[in-house]
Amino acid sequence: MSHTPKPKPPIDTGNLVDSLEYSKTVSAGGTAISNQSAAYLESYFDALYNGNSDPWQYQTRWYEKRKRDMCLAILPQSQYKYGIELGCGNGMLSELLAQRCQALVSIDGNHQAVQLAKARLSGLPHVKVIQGVIPNRLLTLENALLDTYPLSSDTPTRESPFDLIVISEILYYLSPNDIDTVITWTQQNLAIGGTLLCCHWRYAIDDFSMTGETVHQRLYHAFNAENNDKRQIAFTHQSQLIDRDFLLDTWQRSTDSVAMQENLI
Repeated sequence: MSHTPKPKPPIDTGNLVDSLEYSKTVSAGGTAISNQSAAYLESYFDALYNGNSDPWQYQTRWYEKRKRDMCLAILPQSQYKYGIELGCGNGMLSELLAQRCQALVSIDGNHQAVQLAKARLSGLPHVKVIQGVIPNRLLTLENALLDTYPLSSDTPTRESPFDLIVISEILYYLSPNDIDTVITWTQQNLAIGGTLLCCHWRYAIDDFSMTGETVHQRLYHAFNAENNDKRQIAFTHQSQLIDRDFLLDTWQRSTDSVAMQENLI
């Protein structure tokens, strides 16, 4: 969800907190994928969107506009061919990313959020909005795109690596295993020369064990370890912004800085 968490609304969690213990599920194709309690997450976000089309006040909070502007400004390239946003919420950031991408896929697990994003982005045919829980949806992305947009021929598939991957305010809702699945998927699907942007709220969220701090530590460890693997094209840490309230990091699958790309160095 591309948002800043707010205090959880009063929903009946019952034993759902206990269900935050992580388990293994098996997809229809027989692939084992780790999964936090889907029932808990569904209830959590359904309650937030119940009668509220903007639960995090994206449209009115200066905090949210400022954060979006900082995310866009820190991107090391002006334009991208294929982009994907994990956790698009009601599509506020998607609308801005669409100006920087020739084609954009936006994903969210909540039905109401997806409908709101589709309405907001309806005038942008190069943007595709699909519903699905991360990381499961990433593992079936091509089928999801074809099912949602069966007549479209301009949508990237798993055979078309993404030049831009945006992961904003979502990973701390996942288990460590699921975060690792997202990291592995990113390593496999970010194009050479492409950009990864990650942005997360720094404070604790009720009933979730991960925070932006622990998420970004995990990201640093994963991509620094990859840099030691000579078989891989390295992820280079391009930018880091440490705000009092959120962390913002970008990596490039390239050794060239922005100045190097423009022959200034």
